[in-house]
Amino acid sequence: MVFLRDRAVGTLLAVLRALEQGWQGLNNATRRDVAVLIRRHGPDIAVTPATTRDEIRALLNLLEALWPLAAQLPSPAVKAMESGQGGSEGFGTLRLDPVDREALLAALVRLTDFRSFRDPTSLAEGVSSLISAHQDRLSAPDRAAWFTLDRMYRQGGPPEQYLRGVDQLLGQRVESLHYVLEAEKLWQPELVLRDGPRAGANDFLRRYPSGQHLEQPDGVGVIQRHANVHFPNRVLITQRLIPLVVHISCAPDGASAAPTGASGVNLSAGEVIVLVSAAGFTVERAVGGHPVNGTATARAVEVGCDCDCEPIVFLLTPQTEGRHRMRVDLYQFKRNLLSLAFDVDVTADPLHLAGLGTAVSDSLPVPSAARGTDATPPDLELRVMLAADGRTLSYMLHSPKQSDYHFKPMGEVVLLSDPLSVLRPIYERLSSMARASVTAHTAEETAQIAQELSDIGTNLYHLLFPASLRAEYQRLRSTYRGKTLMLTSDEPWIPWEIVKPFESDERGKILYDDPPLCEMFHMSRWLAGRGAPDLLTLRQGAWVAPADNLKAAEDESAYFQDFHRQQWQVTMTGPLSKLVEVERCFAAGRTELFHFACHGNFNAEDPDESKLKLSGGFLRPSQLTGARLAGLLRARPLMFLNTCHSGRAGTGLTRIGGWAQRFVEAGASAFIGSLWEIDDRLAARFAKEFYDRLFGLHGQAAMPLARAFHEARMVVKEAGPGNPTWLAYVLYGDPCAEMVLGEELPRLGLP
Repeated sequence: MVFLRDRAVGTLLAVLRALEQGWQGLNNATRRDVAVLIRRHGPDIAVTPATTRDEIRALLNLLEALWPLAAQLPSPAVKAMESGQGGSEGFGTLRLDPVDREALLAALVRLTDFRSFRDPTSLAEGVSSLISAHQDRLSAPDRAAWFTLDRMYRQGGPPEQYLRGVDQLLGQRVESLHYVLEAEKLWQPELVLRDGPRAGANDFLRRYPSGQHLEQPDGVGVIQRHANVHFPNRVLITQRLIPLVVHISCAPDGASAAPTGASGVNLSAGEVIVLVSAAGFTVERAVGGHPVNGTATARAVEVGCDCDCEPIVFLLTPQTEGRHRMRVDLYQFKRNLLSLAFDVDVTADPLHLAGLGTAVSDSLPVPSAARGTDATPPDLELRVMLAADGRTLSYMLHSPKQSDYHFKPMGEVVLLSDPLSVLRPIYERLSSMARASVTAHTAEETAQIAQELSDIGTNLYHLLFPASLRAEYQRLRSTYRGKTLMLTSDEPWIPWEIVKPFESDERGKILYDDPPLCEMFHMSRWLAGRGAPDLLTLRQGAWVAPADNLKAAEDESAYFQDFHRQQWQVTMTGPLSKLVEVERCFAAGRTELFHFACHGNFNAEDPDESKLKLSGGFLRPSQLTGARLAGLLRARPLMFLNTCHSGRAGTGLTRIGGWAQRFVEAGASAFIGSLWEIDDRLAARFAKEFYDRLFGLHGQAAMPLARAFHEARMVVKEAGPGNPTWLAYVLYGDPCAEMVLGEELPRLGLP
């Protein structure tokens, strides 16, 4: 049986009248259950929605929710529900008459007042002063009860809770107080108290009001701010319009989702865009700041030199149960400066809300933008987000320089197996191909290797790219070919560089057959968290080459010795060969370039124990701690590990591990490594070609990071056409970042 649409108003009014009359006869458990249902469904009846919405459905939902309690409800209420049922819902009106709405709301409120207050902080202060001035008019019991409420409020209790306590204690007996409280009650859904916990947006705005000033030295172009984010770590599936508060402020907030050490970001005066990606939730709308291209998931605020930004509140509604990963990204001057990620559990059981707290982000802080408006953003950004399940990848396209894409969602894929188990045999095959001599292949063998590489890349393309992204690629491929592509991802283990776009229609007609992404674009990648720096500096560098090293590494040592002699403004130290020398150099915090030319091995069981072979021991990612980590954070070096497997990562004990992840987290401005074994001679050639272009040596103009990397890759491809070494290299960094050598630093005003 279902409730009839054309009788919904009369049925619900009759049920509410019967409940009101028999309320005192109900046991406490039943009264609590009914109150919970009213708080859950009442706001949907209270709010005047868009004309396209089915308003009667809100009434039917409440009736359907009350029906399982029929055995505990008064007999008149049960009879009213039975008379409103029929064989089918019917095709009645979608709209609720305003007069009927008022009658229903009045009946609901008499049972459970689910409204909230316009400004509880200010109202609580006024109510406290009003009662304090006239407390002599209260009876002794009322005065004692009010003293208890007021003392709890003065000791930091929530103002909303205080107002509700006062309303229940005195609202019906003190006429003037009743008038004040009723006048301030609102029906807005984001202010309605539901059966789940409130996210504390009003409390947050009270602690950090917009316009809080902080002294700042004159003439400072970089403004240190903190991105404070507030959202509960667990919510109910029945909740609606839960506030997610983002506040860019002068000071960190200990209750923020981002720990004090993880929220810091360097900004400049001007507009900052705040973007929310909420898997498992719908972003209904947002308030604060101003809209960005009409999307509810992004708002813009102004950063000033001496005050907090206006807080932004995104109103989210959960759609599915389970654990979901949420992200807050900050963009300024069209570049991503910070990405904060945190997990939220959505549950249907209120008992699971025990121990409710604030979601915790796992980001790390490192200063990012240096050039401000002079920084060049990438032409295209592909954002790859990994869900809390570790298997679902969702995609977003953004074109900072053009209006083609503005944080446009591009679908998702679910990986059916552990990604590392799929990738391991691919890496092993590519390593075996790289071990072969550059000159050992016939033309036929070279063609076979090229075909095998093509097959690997095409299979990865269809495995990793959802249909919507593949369709969009067909439209963007000609516009963005040869331009910068920055792939910002939550994971470091997918070989995006070798992904080869290929698509045909249902009749077998080839729609496109492009080179791998690393050849198609000037490509770099970055791990979501703090933004990639837009400026690389070099006043002091070091190269590492153990005495018993590869013969080809001698060429790299000779290169840096020559560079040291020619570039007097740059000091190059090396070759370092001992583990203790390298560790000491890390800890000193002054070296802005480390180049490693040595043997390396990837540990698939524990990537943080992957080894670089040095004299006197092995260097492992797990050793980047303590003073060594602090020194790297100060220096923010470019790290180039010209070794086998240095760019690979795998699942560590608690996180993704490996050199790339560890060095980026340790503050590296850029990281270069290889995903599989590489040919020694081609590796040395790649390094020299890359540095020549990055530094602007031997008659060449200095190039941005990704262009220098791309051209070096193409040189190595031509030098070894039957060897996959050219595909092995990965670049983590801002593709448009530029290198500034030591003598130019005073001109830029840098420290």
